[in-house]
Amino acid sequence: MTRIDIIGAGISGLSTAYYLARAFETERERKIEIHVWEKDATPGGLAGTFTTPDFAVEKFYHHIFKRDRDLQQLIADVGLGEDIVWRPAATGAYYFRQPYRLSSPLDLLRFKPLPFFDRLRLGWMAVHARAVKDWRQLDDISCKEYIHRIAGDTVYRVVWEPLFRGKFGAYADSVSAAWLWSKLVDRGGSRNSQGHELLGYLRGGMGRMFEAIVATLQRNGHHLHFGQSVRRLHGTGERITTIETTEGAFPTDAVIGCAQLPELAEILPEQAATYRQALGSIGFLSNVCLVLTLNQSLSDFYWTNVTEPDAPFIGIIEQTKWADSADFHGKHVAYISAYVSPDDPRLNMDGDALLAQYLPAIRKMFPQFSDSMVEAAVVWTAKYAQPIVTVGYRHLVPEIQSPLRNLFVCTMAQIYPHDRQMSNGVALARKTAEIVRQALQAA
Repeated sequence: MTRIDIIGAGISGLSTAYYLARAFETERERKIEIHVWEKDATPGGLAGTFTTPDFAVEKFYHHIFKRDRDLQQLIADVGLGEDIVWRPAATGAYYFRQPYRLSSPLDLLRFKPLPFFDRLRLGWMAVHARAVKDWRQLDDISCKEYIHRIAGDTVYRVVWEPLFRGKFGAYADSVSAAWLWSKLVDRGGSRNSQGHELLGYLRGGMGRMFEAIVATLQRNGHHLHFGQSVRRLHGTGERITTIETTEGAFPTDAVIGCAQLPELAEILPEQAATYRQALGSIGFLSNVCLVLTLNQSLSDFYWTNVTEPDAPFIGIIEQTKWADSADFHGKHVAYISAYVSPDDPRLNMDGDALLAQYLPAIRKMFPQFSDSMVEAAVVWTAKYAQPIVTVGYRHLVPEIQSPLRNLFVCTMAQIYPHDRQMSNGVALARKTAEIVRQALQAA
C-alpha cells in the first residue's frame, strides 16, 4: 500500500485527493491510502462555509463564472450539479461619494466620472484583452503601463488606480498586467447577450461540495484529519521520509503541499533551505472579511467597488442582491472586504469592533443605514489571501514537482495569471493528481 499525505483540505487539497483516489481505483499493481491533514475543524479553507441560525454561507464571498467548467464538473461529479443556481449580478462602484451602476455596456456609457471618449476607451480594454493570445507578454509590464497604453491616463487615474491602491497598497504600481488580463477575460466570459453578467452559486454553500468529497474519500478507505496540523516534514535533500503532525509522526511515500506557500516553507526539512528560500520569495497580503447578517438590504448592487481614498475597505459584496433571498430565509448577507498587511490590527478584531470602526464609511455610503439593521457581525481572516503578483510573477511560480522527488505543490498561488478562482484550483488539482500518479508508477 502506497501512502500519500496531503497538507490542507481547501479546494486544492480536497480536489487533488478526489482525483488521485479516482485515478487509482482501477489500478491493480498499486493501491494507495490518502491522508488529508487540515488544521481547521472543517473543510474548505477560504471557500469553507459557516452556519447561522437561519442559513449556511461561505466565510468569504465566492461565485461561479460561466467559463468555470472544471468547478462545475466537480460539483456535478459529487451529485450536486442540479443545485447550481445562475442569476444576473449587478455590479456597481462608489466614486466621489456617489454610487454608479456598472453592470452592462450601457451603464459604462453613462459613467459620468469619465469623459465620454474615455468611457469608450475603458470598454475597449475588455475587447483588447480578449484579443491577446499569449498572456506572458503582459507579464513583463505593469497594469499601470498597460492601462495607460490602451485606455489612457484618465481611465487609469479615475477607475483603476484607486482599486489597485485599495487592494495592493504599496505594490499597486508594480502589479503585473497579466493579472488584470485574466480578470477581464474571466468576467467577460460570463456575460449574456445583453452584456449583463450571469454568475452561479451552489445552493446551501460550497461546503456541501466539500462534505460530499470528504464522504466519498472516507467511503473508499481514505482518511481526513481535521483539527490536526503538520508540524514538520523530515527527510533528505532528495525526498521526504516522514510527516510529523499533531497526531504523531508517520512514514510517507509522497507528500502534496496544498497549504499556502509560506506555511509550506516553514515545515520543509533543513536540507531543503534553497527551496524554502524560493517559496519565500512570493509575498502575500492578508484579507479581513466582515460578514453582516441584515434585516434590510444595503444597496441595489451585488458587487460594489469602493474607490474613496479614505475608505477602510475595498469592496462590499451583498450576496442577497444576487443570490435568491429565499435561500437565506429572507435575511440579507453582506461581505465587507479589505486587503491588509499581515500586521494589521483588524486581523485580531471581532465582528462588533470591526463594524464600529467601519461605521463612519458605511454611513457615508448608505445614509439609510442604522444599527438596527444588523442582526449579526462575524469576522473571517486569511493571513495569506492574495499573492503579490508583481511584474514577472510567472518566473516565481513554483512547479508542481518540487526539487524533492516525492514532494509536490498545488496551491492557489500557482494558478497565475488567474486570480484565485476556485475552478482554476480544481484544474490545477487534476493536473497535480496526474503528475503524482505518473511519478508513483515510475518509482
